[in-house]
Amino acid sequence: MNMNKTLIALAIAAALPVAAQADATLSGTLTSKYKSLDSSIDTDSRLTVASSEVLTNGMTATASFSITADTDDDTENSGTATLAGDFGTLTAGSIDADGAFQAGDVGNAVANTTESTASTASSVYGIHFAGDMAGLSVAAQINASTNAAGVAAGSTKSSQFGLSTDLNGVTVGYSYASATADEASTANHNGIHEGQSAVGLAYSFGDLALTVGKVNYNNAATTTVDAVVSATYTISAQAMTIVAQADNSPSGDYQIDISYAVNDAFTIATEVDKGNQTSITGTYTDGDMTATVAKTDDGTTDASIALDYGNADLTFGRVGAKTATTISPGDVAEYTHVTYKVTF
Repeated sequence: MNMNKTLIALAIAAALPVAAQADATLSGTLTSKYKSLDSSIDTDSRLTVASSEVLTNGMTATASFSITADTDDDTENSGTATLAGDFGTLTAGSIDADGAFQAGDVGNAVANTTESTASTASSVYGIHFAGDMAGLSVAAQINASTNAAGVAAGSTKSSQFGLSTDLNGVTVGYSYASATADEASTANHNGIHEGQSAVGLAYSFGDLALTVGKVNYNNAATTTVDAVVSATYTISAQAMTIVAQADNSPSGDYQIDISYAVNDAFTIATEVDKGNQTSITGTYTDGDMTATVAKTDDGTTDASIALDYGNADLTFGRVGAKTATTISPGDVAEYTHVTYKVTF
């Protein structure tokens, strides 16, 4: 009798559908930094779990979330879910604050929205879509008015879109944003503001790349920016690379970057821009060790030695004096630092 019950249970279990379980990838970092300026030790950690699965209808679903913690209590956890298929890619969660707008700003009329002087991007919570329709590359998104915790400070509801297409080698684009991309970055940094639109084009032939962009504001109190014209010329000759860039905004800026490889281990790079502001950097690499010395535009000198131990990195450095800012009020004096980072 018991044997019959066992056989019946096994038969039922075998008949039930079994849901496929996607493999998950676990990764993370742990960074500990000592600064002689205030004898502080700052330890930051990030744990990320990601998984991707091809669905029965051919679409791909991806999910990831990160748990972040640091000794400054500047904790921000985030998660992102995407669905990709023939229709395009739909992303919900933590997204680029101005990703849809920048997709259509091919003339680079509006600077990328950044969170601080040390960052190159800004993240908000929202929904983003990107795809191709009738020969157009389309991007659209809605930025949420709160963060994941429901806190409104530093966030604003915004909708934006960007369109671009290729016309015989000339890329033409248009973008619009209804509101500021990231409230937290408007005090000290450039980026997307309320009621901005941009139209532009880009064309490359050989080593020369040209872009033209025009930005407008719906707000009459805001001065309309003239068209931004930019040209970049790149030339490489053996061990030397020269990049010359010039534009007409804000006051006819120009910049020349020169990189020269003395040998396989030693490279010198310099940058000269308008006002004769010059920076020069020397980099020496020997096996797992990289040494860098840089003279920056403000006349100070930074130096560092980085040791690469595979999944672990150890860096010793010296930072020159800097001007205090609201972002980094501690950077008013020279200091040394030791940083140990482990990646898994």
